[in-house]
Amino acid sequence: MAKPTETAVKRFLYRGLHSNILIGTASDRYAGWIGQIYSEGRYEKGITRRSHKVGDKTFNEETLPVESVSEYFEHFPLLEIDYTFYRLLLEKNGKPTQNFNVLKNYRQHMKEGDLFLLKVPQVIIARKLRRGPRFVGKLQQKEAIEFFGEGLL
Repeated sequence: MAKPTETAVKRFLYRGLHSNILIGTASDRYAGWIGQIYSEGRYEKGITRRSHKVGDKTFNEETLPVESVSEYFEHFPLLEIDYTFYRLLLEKNGKPTQNFNVLKNYRQHMKEGDLFLLKVPQVIIARKLRRGPRFVGKLQQKEAIEFFGEGLL
C-alpha cells in the first residue's frame, strides 16, 4: 500500500515537469519543519540554538542535527547546500574546513540515490570565471578537486 505522501505526489505529477527536474530545498536542518518534514520528538535533544542580531532586533535560530538529513531525503531527492558558496572545502594547505567535515558527516546519513547540489564558492567564480561584467574561462578539473576534495568525489 502506498504511503499518503507517495499518493499525493503521484496525484500532483509536478504539473508535467520533466523527470530530470528535481525538487528540493536550500535548507534541511530547519527546526521549524518539525511535524511537517521531521518527526516530532525525534531530534529534540540534538537541536542547537543561537541568536542573531539584525539592526535592533534579535531572532533565534534552531538547527537540527546532521543525522536529520536521512529523514529529509524521505521527502525530497535533492538538497542544495548553499554555505559552500561562502567557504572552500579545503584550506590552501589541503586541510579540510568545517564545511568539508559537515559534508563528510552528511554522507554517513545518505542512502543511494540521495543527491546534493553544492554551490561553487564565490572565490572560484570571482577569480576563475568572472572578469568585470563578462564571464571568461571555465572551471577546470583542478579547481573542482580543490573545491570538492578528493575524499568527497
